[in-house]
Amino acid sequence: MSSFADINYYNNVYKGAKIGNDPETLLERASDIVRQSCINLPDDIEKLPDIMQENIRKAVCAQAEFMEMNGGAEAFANENFSAGTGFSIGNFSVSKGSSGSAGENISGKISARNSPAMISYLEAAGLLYRGGNIL
Repeated sequence: MSSFADINYYNNVYKGAKIGNDPETLLERASDIVRQSCINLPDDIEKLPDIMQENIRKAVCAQAEFMEMNGGAEAFANENFSAGTGFSIGNFSVSKGSSGSAGENISGKISARNSPAMISYLEAAGLLYRGGNIL
């Protein structure tokens, strides 16, 4: 699998901070985290509506930037990774060391490893919905 966003997109559209000596690898790792965070995300996002494609690419860029700012891809390979003490998105928050909070982990997909900006982009694309089908 390849990255949903390349360094050209990162530098010229997203315009994020410099991301390491091997930005393509970091963007691939960020794409993997985006895939893990989504429900039914196809490998070929070109089949999705343009607004969803754009939010997915921005989510990858936000995640890559977040990873770089928190130790790079190597730090995220460590299972004991911890970025700060937590984060909040609207009424939703996650705190380091908290347990049992309703919605704290949304099926284990949201953690300190995930950029809050990435989550916001995926949420805007409708890719984080975890509810059941209503008949």
